This record gives sequence, C-alpha cells and structure tokens, in this order.
Amino acid sequence: MKKRLFGKALALLLCAALLIAPLSLCAHADVIVDCPEIEVHGFVAAPILKDVNDPSKGYVWEWTTEEILGLITSALPALVKLSLTWDYDALADELLPLMENFFEGAVAQPDGTPAEGTGLEFTYPPRNLITKTSKVSFKYDWRADPLDAAAQLNDFIDYVLDCSGAEQVVLTCHSLGGVVTTSYIALYGHEKLRSVCFNTTAVYGETYTGELLSGKMVLNADAVQYYLESVLPESQYRDVINGAVRLLNSVGLLDFVCQFGNHILEKLSPRALPEFVVPLFAGMPTIWAMVPDAYVDSSIDYVFNTVYKDSEIDRSGLLEKINNYNTQVRAHRDEAIDALNEDANVYVLSRYGSASIPVTPSYLNMSDSVIDTKFSSFGATTANYNGKPLEATSKYVSPDGMVDASTCRFPDQTWFIKNLLHASNGPLEDLIDTLLYTDRQATVDTYEQYPQFMTYNGSEIVPDTESQPAEEELTFFQKVLNFFKDMFKKLRDFISQFLSSVNA
Repeated sequence: MKKRLFGKALALLLCAALLIAPLSLCAHADVIVDCPEIEVHGFVAAPILKDVNDPSKGYVWEWTTEEILGLITSALPALVKLSLTWDYDALADELLPLMENFFEGAVAQPDGTPAEGTGLEFTYPPRNLITKTSKVSFKYDWRADPLDAAAQLNDFIDYVLDCSGAEQVVLTCHSLGGVVTTSYIALYGHEKLRSVCFNTTAVYGETYTGELLSGKMVLNADAVQYYLESVLPESQYRDVINGAVRLLNSVGLLDFVCQFGNHILEKLSPRALPEFVVPLFAGMPTIWAMVPDAYVDSSIDYVFNTVYKDSEIDRSGLLEKINNYNTQVRAHRDEAIDALNEDANVYVLSRYGSASIPVTPSYLNMSDSVIDTKFSSFGATTANYNGKPLEATSKYVSPDGMVDASTCRFPDQTWFIKNLLHASNGPLEDLIDTLLYTDRQATVDTYEQYPQFMTYNGSEIVPDTESQPAEEELTFFQKVLNFFKDMFKKLRDFISQFLSSVNA
C-alpha cells in the first residue's frame, strides 16, 4: 500500500515538474554547441583590393595615418587660396581630384557595380577546419548589390553544412550584415538556420542615410558637441576635449565654424555633389538598402532627378538594382523575419546612448553613433539624445527612461546595451554565443546575467539597474570650465552692447 502511494506521489511530482519546467526557463535552459556559427560582417569590414592583380597597392577604404595627413597637407594650399580669392570653382578644381584619389576604388561604376579591377580578398576556409563547433566568417563585397551577397551567403552556408555534416547553422549579423542576412532569408528561405542574432543591424535603415540621399545635409554646433560627447573613447584627454568643445559652443565660436562649413558646402555642392559625393555613396546598391522606407522615394527623386538631372551618363543599371532590392526584399522583409521567428530562434541586440551623426537634421535621434536605436531594435520607442525621459512606465522601459521596448517587433527577444558604440562587438561575444546556442528560444527573462537592459562600463556589459541619475557634484575641472564659460558669455554680451551703442 505504501509503495503504491509512494508511486502515485512520485508520478504527481514528475507531472508537476513537467508543467512547471516551462515557467522556470532560467533554471533549465541549456547551451549546446552542436552546429557551426557564421558571422556576417558590416560595412567596410571585408578587405577590398584596389587592384586584384597587384595587392601591394593596398585596400579600398583603408588608410594609414600618413595618407590621412597627406590629404590634409595637400588640401591646405587650396583652402588658403580660397581665403584670398573666394573662388569656389578653383577650390573644387583642386580638392575634387585629391578626394577621388584618396577614395580610389570606392566609387562604383555608373551601373552600380564595383570599380573595375578592384575585388574582394577572401577565400573559403579549408574543409578540414570546419566542424560542428566551428565559428567562421562570411566575407562579401560591401559595395555591391546585396542580392548578389545573399546568393554568395547561400553558397557559403551550403559549403559549411557540407564540410561539417551539420543540418543547420546559427548565424549572427552586424550592421549592413543584417541587410545581407534579410536578403538571404527573403530570397532563399530560412530552413538552414537554427538561430539568428541581429546585432545592431541596418535592416530597417539609418535616418541619416535617408536624409543625406534626400539632400538634407547641415552642420550644427549642438550636433557636433553631442556627438563628440558620446563617441570619444575613455582617456585622460576626453574631459578636456569635451570641455573645450562645450566652451566653444557656449560662446558661439563652434556655431560660427559650423556656419562657415555650411557656407562652403553650399558653394561647393553644384560641383561636389554630382562629381564626387553622390557617386561615392549613392553609387553603392548597399547604401540604398540602408535607406529607411520613408525616405526611399525622396532619395531616388533627389539623386536621379535633381543631382543627375542633366547628366548624360546611363545609370539605369543602378536604378534597376535599387528597384530589385525594394521589390524582392524590402517589400517582403517583415514577412520573412516573422516567418524566421516562427521556425527558428531569433534575437535582436540594439544599442543606445549616443547622438546620431552630426551632418543631418535628425542629429538628436537616439543611436549607437551610427544606427538609430528605433531601427536596430526593430521598433523601440526612444527619447531624444540629451532629452527628457519617456513618461511610460512598464517592465519594458529602461531604468533611465530613455527606451521603451514594448513597441519592438519582438519585445521579449530584444536586448539593449547602453553606451556601447556601433563598431564595438567584443563585449557582446559571450552574450551572442549564449543566445545562439540556447536549446530553445531564449527571452530577456531567461538569463539573470543578461536582462533586457544592460550597460557597457568600459570593459564589459553588466545589468543596468540604475534609476535616473541624480545630479552629480561638479568636479574641479568642471567648476573651472563653468567659470571661463561665464566669463566668455559676459565678454560677448559686453562687446555686443558696445557695438550696439556705437551703431546707435
């Protein structure tokens, strides 16, 4: 009798354990490395040879300090002449050849194909080195049509599966790599993918790219200050540099510099836009794939009907590549991602805490210094950089009140890392590997060490548990800075009043 009762009790306990297990994922999620991992990099991350027949000529979009200083030194005489003659055509005559030489190989051909003679330096890893526990990188030409890169990724995945004997791979993509991955999923399906991590990707675009290709370019003093505050690396000089920039901005000098820069941009635009700037950036099909949906029509109109209005060069091939991406990928992007999420494990990593690039009107967009947080997170609601926290309060709102994840496409599968810049991926490797190889779909509640909101402390990512920070006590340096700031303001006001009285 006791044995039967014991047996029934044991059976009930086992049933209860089976019912409770899904509710306690934190304690039961396993990490199993049993299939290869493929990394898909972002823009300018793969080595592109300037001359495939002569590697000694170096790489596209890769310069030494000496080359950068050489460009500046070569440009100085032209700028000095401008201060004497104010002849902007003469300035363009001298500067544009310098810039074209500096960016040799980056400017595409009129049909959107890479410059002739340039090429990707990449070979497949040897077959015997690829196993079910391998981590391999897929390299592609970041200047070329993303549909071509998607076809190459499909071939690479087949090669890795064949070498390893695995049935599926796990995949992580960064920045532009998200566009290539989404193109692959839209065109070839997702059956070969077990898990995918979208690591701060441009799948939904970048606002500044759409604005630049729509002709919205402007320098702003506040934008420069905010951007430098958020992107300068930690060093003994950071506070000094940021303090100096804030001082220059507070007394109007930085604004004067930006106004002068805008003046030069306006005067050079008739030559620089059609001859260099637009061919450099708008000539790459991948750049068009990173234009947000809302800017596609205005960007096409500006580039092809304004900048190239009187051009006799045939660019129909480029326009065809743009339209092919829009119809074959952009139009089916959400459907493809949702289908992926139905059958595979999907993770989205986003970053915030930085102002956007300071050359467009949307410089206050919360970003990781490159991609808007609202886009890299697949739809989060964010406060502006340096703006007031959001009023919403829920478990999906960050401790500092700057991000609301409830509006994301996958709210429970999206993580946010504060103060980690766009190009810094090292601190995320453990998190990404853990998520990719979790034996089921992990969520922001699965791992205690990886909650939805984290912060980068300069060496590693840690849970972000701080509430909105209290006002910090000023350091000695900040007090000195404020003293000089007030002094310059008073001096400026005095000079303004003096000039007004003289004019009166």
